[in-house]
Amino acid sequence: GMTALNAGMNSANQGLQKSIAGQEQLVKGLPELIKGLEEQKKGLDQLANGQGQIVDNLPKLTGGLSELGNGQKQLLDGFSNLDGQMGQLTDGLTQSADGLNEVSEGLTSAQDYLAGLASTTELSGFYIPDEVLESEEFDEALNAYMSKDRKVMTMDVIFEQNPYSNEAMANIPEIKEAVKRATKDTKLENATIAVGGVTSTYADLDSISEADYTNTVVLMLVGISIILVFLFRSLIMPIYLIGSLILTYYTAMAISEVIFVNILGYSGISWAVPFFSFVILIALGIDYSIFLMDRFSEYKDLSVNEAMLLSMKKMGTVIISAAVILGGTFAAMMPSGVLSLLQIATIILTGLFLYALIILPLFVPVMVRTFGEANWWPFKR
Repeated sequence: GMTALNAGMNSANQGLQKSIAGQEQLVKGLPELIKGLEEQKKGLDQLANGQGQIVDNLPKLTGGLSELGNGQKQLLDGFSNLDGQMGQLTDGLTQSADGLNEVSEGLTSAQDYLAGLASTTELSGFYIPDEVLESEEFDEALNAYMSKDRKVMTMDVIFEQNPYSNEAMANIPEIKEAVKRATKDTKLENATIAVGGVTSTYADLDSISEADYTNTVVLMLVGISIILVFLFRSLIMPIYLIGSLILTYYTAMAISEVIFVNILGYSGISWAVPFFSFVILIALGIDYSIFLMDRFSEYKDLSVNEAMLLSMKKMGTVIISAAVILGGTFAAMMPSGVLSLLQIATIILTGLFLYALIILPLFVPVMVRTFGEANWWPFKR
């Protein structure tokens, strides 16, 4: 029993030694524990201060939370708007997809068109696909420009110029030539082609008027010349008398064009004006010439200079009086306001006074004095 007791005592001693060592370590750790408690106290003080600051900042925290709530509400509204915009974006993408499908269909149609164009054997004109030719819309277009039997077609040409102007009328022959070039070597080469409209009508009137004007001028001048040859028994007098009338006419035309085109700004002289002005002015002017030269022929017993001077003295007042009376008559057309009548009146008035005051008093006596006795050639005085 002692042996066991001795062993227990040894174990107890060892445990006591360990306990003493632990107490020594505890004694050594007490300062650290005290220091830790002090630090804990400082931490508790800081915690108390922090809690005080938290309490002080609680109103601010409450305001911040309110602002946070408002911000979240705005964010929610933004998400709602974004939802609508996403819907619009979806619609836009859908439309874009539809557009791409249409482009794809258009490219397919273009490919079919090019394939048909490559397979056609017609070298002139332009190619139209069969589905277009068979569509109702194309029939409506044909009805607008073609007759029901599809044998008559019309095409509209709109000028940039005034349709009544000379520039527009000058385009009519070019249009006809263009149509001939376009229909050459085609099925329409032998078709009847006509150009209508206001411009074409006035162009035709201008052509007819010009042809009639030329014929009238030739016939009048030839007829008047023949009458003057028999009246004055001379071939020289009719030549310079007709020349004086032509000079007067073109001078009056030039003055009238300056007035109406360059000054008043009209596009030109009316197509009927030259014709009627020539007929009236030549008829009146040749009367004045006959008045003077017939009296000149009566003084055959005098010299050429004396005969012409005496003739001008006798007939000058008659010619000037007639010119004034006829000038007043044609001046009565001025208030009419009709452009062609205004132009005719202007040409006649200018020509009358030009012939009565300048040509007859100056040009004709100079010609008579120049030819002298040859005025009655080939007939002798």
